[in-house]
Amino acid sequence: MPDDHSAAFGIAEPEDILDPRHYEPVRRKGASLAALPLWCYSSVRFFRAEMERLFLPGWNLLERLDLVPEPGDFHAMTFMNIKLLLARGSDGKVRVFANTCRHRGALVAEGTGNCKAFRCPYHAWTYSLDGALIGAPNYDGADGKPLIDAANRHDFGLIEIPSDSWGGFLFVKFKDGPETLADHLGDFRDHLASHRLEDMVCARRVVFEMDANWKCFVENYSDGYHIPTVHRDSLARWKSTYTRLPESNGRYTLSFAAHDGSQLLLPFPGYDGFPPMPQIEDKWKKGTFFCTLRPAMMMTLGNDGALVFRSEPLSATKSRLTVSSLFPKATVARNDFEEIAKNYYRRNEIVVGEDVAISLRQQAGIASPYARMARLCRTETSLNQIGNWILDRVIGPRAGEASGA
Repeated sequence: MPDDHSAAFGIAEPEDILDPRHYEPVRRKGASLAALPLWCYSSVRFFRAEMERLFLPGWNLLERLDLVPEPGDFHAMTFMNIKLLLARGSDGKVRVFANTCRHRGALVAEGTGNCKAFRCPYHAWTYSLDGALIGAPNYDGADGKPLIDAANRHDFGLIEIPSDSWGGFLFVKFKDGPETLADHLGDFRDHLASHRLEDMVCARRVVFEMDANWKCFVENYSDGYHIPTVHRDSLARWKSTYTRLPESNGRYTLSFAAHDGSQLLLPFPGYDGFPPMPQIEDKWKKGTFFCTLRPAMMMTLGNDGALVFRSEPLSATKSRLTVSSLFPKATVARNDFEEIAKNYYRRNEIVVGEDVAISLRQQAGIASPYARMARLCRTETSLNQIGNWILDRVIGPRAGEASGA
């Protein structure tokens, strides 16, 4: 039987897409909860509103600091369709710059490497590792005098993107605002402190170019309803007791699965792993954290390492999923690391592969004019929380509620 949400939750987007009335089913509280309307996964206009009101003003996971471990190391990348340049300066600080020359806009650097300064290949403007302009050769006006001197040189450095770090992760935000990264993280950091994420390094990255809206994978990660079906021969074989930790600021969710071993592996013969990290708090030593830091960072944190996901929005129906395998530095230094790590990677190929496949299948089904979204069941309630967090920023908070929650 169709429920009372089905008629309103077709794929056709309304003309006044930001009118709060269209999202009333998501906003309702009580036993019957709804997910976002289907147009939120395909509408160009809703996607643009997400970018302008959610992603660009907010803190976004970018990369690991160990991507540029030594002074002079740089890495050019594209993130959310923006060309960026990461560089570790001689002072040891990692900075993020817009990868565009201040003269005519050419890319300042490409790929990954180590250098003492950046030299634009177009007109040889040079920049220091901290982004300051070093020189603009022969850049003179009609009167023969230099157009750049000591008085205005500071106006021509590379544009630095606001960034900050926690736990070895580098975060960026593209619009100015009062919220610090510490504000955004809240006590999320405290719960995970004893795992010492800052002492881990990325041993492997796998990237999936997704023909799916960025929310598909994020919601899938938080959806307990799919596990017995999608992961019936993999993740569902773990027998665990799950506890949801209380959230202080509404920007994250934390669940702890109590069990022996690590869910970074599968509970089958042949999946031998690394020993638990000795410094972990006693209450977290036996089990695995499942974490979502909004908007698009997810992490499965075991007692032996971490698997980190970044769902990067590219368009209304395309995203890029980056999956990073982290292990403690001491583990990576083991002589048998590469051999044992294969068991973790093998697990990821199975479990992450299942999640990627079902996310793509969901997006493909959403494209049907007959698609409808049913009400959420008990193990999907987190999807309503994610939807309301998004709507608070894209549409505006509900009457009487603050947008910072």
